[in-house]
Amino acid sequence: MGKKEKVHVQICVGTACFVQGGADLLLYNDFLDPAVLCSCEIEGVSCLGGCKDAQSKDRPPYVRIGEKVYGSVNQEKLCKLLAEATRA
Repeated sequence: MGKKEKVHVQICVGTACFVQGGADLLLYNDFLDPAVLCSCEIEGVSCLGGCKDAQSKDRPPYVRIGEKVYGSVNQEKLCKLLAEATRA
């Protein structure tokens, strides 16, 4: 059986996301379970485009996990989403 591929995670740090909680999400080493953390590849990106979607009811900060973008992400929500993503 081969090595499981890491879950790719992007945290938006554009202006709106950064000031509305994205900066707190970048402190993921402080609040993520180490078992989850070692299964993820996490990076900050300048924009995920979520603010440009007028139809979206989600708010900044935005996070992309794999191919899906999530809005209104706080530390608790990020923990839950990554726990689910790394279990799959």
